[in-house]
Amino acid sequence: MKLRGRIGYATSGLILAGLLVGGTGCDVIATSPPPAATARPKPTPQPQRATVQVKRGTIVDAIKVLGRVVSSREADLSFRNSGRIREVYVQPGEMVEPGQVLAELDQRTLPWDLAKARNLVEQAQVKLSAAQAKSVVDDTAVDGLSIASAEIGVEQAQILLEKVRAGAQDSDIRKAEADLAKEQAALDRARFDLRDKEVQLAAKRADLEAKERGPDPIILLQARADLELARIELEEAKAGPRPEDVRASELALEIERTKLDRLRDQPKVKAEDLENARIDVLKAQNALAKVLADIDAGAIKGEANRDTAVRAAQLALQQAQNAYDAKVAAGKPRDEDIHQQKQAVTQAELQLTKVKNPARYNVEAAQVAVTAAQTKLDQLQAPPTENELVALKTQIQALELAVSNLMQTIAVAEANVAAAQAKLDVVKRGPTDFELQDARNRLALAQNAVASTQARLSTRQQTITQTRAASGFDVEQLSRAVEQTSLDVQNYEAQTGDVKIVAPFGGRIMRLAARPGDTVQAFFPVMNVSSLEGLVVKADIAEADLPRIDVGMPVDLTMDAYPNQKLTGRIDALPEQVVGQVGPAPERATRIVVDWPGPGAEMGMLARVQITLQIKDDVLIVPNGAVRTVGKRRFVEYMDGEIKRSRNVELGIVTDQETEVTSGLMEGIVILAGQS
Repeated sequence: MKLRGRIGYATSGLILAGLLVGGTGCDVIATSPPPAATARPKPTPQPQRATVQVKRGTIVDAIKVLGRVVSSREADLSFRNSGRIREVYVQPGEMVEPGQVLAELDQRTLPWDLAKARNLVEQAQVKLSAAQAKSVVDDTAVDGLSIASAEIGVEQAQILLEKVRAGAQDSDIRKAEADLAKEQAALDRARFDLRDKEVQLAAKRADLEAKERGPDPIILLQARADLELARIELEEAKAGPRPEDVRASELALEIERTKLDRLRDQPKVKAEDLENARIDVLKAQNALAKVLADIDAGAIKGEANRDTAVRAAQLALQQAQNAYDAKVAAGKPRDEDIHQQKQAVTQAELQLTKVKNPARYNVEAAQVAVTAAQTKLDQLQAPPTENELVALKTQIQALELAVSNLMQTIAVAEANVAAAQAKLDVVKRGPTDFELQDARNRLALAQNAVASTQARLSTRQQTITQTRAASGFDVEQLSRAVEQTSLDVQNYEAQTGDVKIVAPFGGRIMRLAARPGDTVQAFFPVMNVSSLEGLVVKADIAEADLPRIDVGMPVDLTMDAYPNQKLTGRIDALPEQVVGQVGPAPERATRIVVDWPGPGAEMGMLARVQITLQIKDDVLIVPNGAVRTVGKRRFVEYMDGEIKRSRNVELGIVTDQETEVTSGLMEGIVILAGQS
C-alpha cells in the first residue's frame, strides 16, 4: 500500500509539471537537459576467506599430559591379629622412622607371661652351664692331630735319610745348575743395563752439547722450507678444487664405469666353439693315451724318444685344456671381477665428490700444519732455556749415578755366580759322614715323639670316658628343659609382634583410619606410610599412546615449584595389570623418574609432562584446520581466481595445532586456512 501511494504522488507531480510547461508555451523536448546515465548495479561482494601460506619448519610429535608427584615407595599397614586398638602413636602427615611402633592392640597379660618365660629360660641355661662345666670336654682331637703331625715328621726324616744316603739326585743337580744359570742371567742383565745406561748417557751428553752449540743450519733451513710448504698447501686448500682436478676425477669415473659396462656386456662364447674346444681336449687325451700304448708295445725305441713323445703329448693336452677353460671363463664374467669393478666405480665416485666438495677440515688441517711448522721453526731459532739445560744436566747426573750403581750390581752378581758355582760343586761331590749321622738322629727323635703322643692320647681317652658316664644324663635332662622354655618365649614373642604395627621404612603417614578403642580385623589396612626419598611422577597416558612409549625414554617436565625451569626425567615403569579384590584391573599410571634440581617438590604437586617422540626439521607445515577429510580422502582447498579448488595431500606428524604434509603441496602455496 505504501508503494502504491508513492507511485501516485510521483505521477501527479509529472502531470502538474507538464501543464505548467504547456501553459508557458515552452518546448519541453527542445529545452530539457539530457537524461543522466543510469549507474551499473554493484556486484555482490564475495565473502572473505582466511588463507595461509604453506611454510617449512620444525614439527614435534609429543605426548603432553598432567602428572602428580608421588612416593616411589609406599605401604598399607595392618595388624596380623584381630582385636581392640590400645594406642595409636602417630597422626596423618607425621614423619616416622624405620622400626618405629605406630600402633598396638591391647596385650592384656602378654608382657607378664613373656617376662616370666624369659626368666625361666635364663634359669634353665644357668643349670645347664653348671652341669656342662662338670663334664670334661673331649679334646682328644688335638692329640690325634699331634700324632698325625709326628708321623709326618717321621716320614720326612726317613725321606731325608734316604735322600742323604742316595747322594745328589739329578733334580738337585739340575736345580743347582738352574740357580747358577739364573745368577748368570742376572749378571748378563746387569751388564746389558750398564751398556744401555752408558748409551743413554752418551746421547744426553751429545744433546747437551748440541743445545749449547745452537741449532744445525741444515735442520733450520729444512724447518723454514716445511713452513713455506705448509703455507702453500693452506692457500691451495682455501682456493678450493681446480677445474683440471675435477675434470681428471670425472674422466677417471667414466673410465671405471666403461670398464664395468664392458665387463657386463662382453660377448659370450658360441656353443659350437665351446664344443669344438672340448673335442680338442678329448683328442689330446686320446693322443696321450696312444703314445703311452706305443711305449708299452715297444713301438717307440729309446729313452729320449719316449720322453720327447710323452712331453709333446702332455703339452698338447695342456694347451687344449687351457683353451677350453678360457672359453668357459669367457662365457660369463666372474662375480669377483664384477664386484671388484663396482668397488673401483664407487671409489672413483667418492674421489670425484671429495674433489668437488673439499671438506672444511682440510683447511683446518692445513692451518694446523702451518701453526705446527711455525712453532717448530720458532723452537729451533729460540736458544735453549736455562731450565732445559738444568734438566739435561740433572738427567746426565742421574744416568752417571745409575752407571755407578750398575757397576756395583755387577760386582754383587759376579759374587752370586761364584756362590752358585760353589753350591753346584758341593751337590755333585755327594753327602759326608756328618750329614748321614745327622739324618739318623732326626729320624730317631721323630719316632720317639710319635710314641709319647700315642701314650698321652690313650690316657686322656680313658679319663674322658669315665667322667662322661657320670654327667651325661644330667646334661641331657637340662638341655630338654632349656629347649622347652625357649619354645615358650618364641611363642610369646610371636604374639607380641602380631599386636604391633611397625614402620617398615622411614616416611610420612599419608592416611590413618584407626583410633584408640576401635575394633579392627586382622590384615585390614588401618594406615598408609609413604617414603619421602625417591619422589617420582605418575601420569595417565592415553591407551592409544601407550604402544608409542617405552621404558627409558626421556621426559621433559615443568612445575610451579620450579618456575622458569625445565626438569628432565625418564620413563621408569609402564602401566601393567594389577590384582585387586574384584580381580585384575589395568593400572593406567606411568611412573617417571625425575632428575630433581633441588628441594621443593612435595607429594601431591602437579607436573606438566611432555614425552617427545619425534622431531622433524625442514618439513612442510599447515594448520590443522586447513586439512579436510572426506572418507579416506585428505585434501586442502585453495582459490583459483573466483573458483575454489582442492588438492589431495599425504600427511605425516599431526600435533594439536599443526600438521606435516609429506606430499601434494609445495612451499609458498596459499591455501584456505579453514577452522582451527
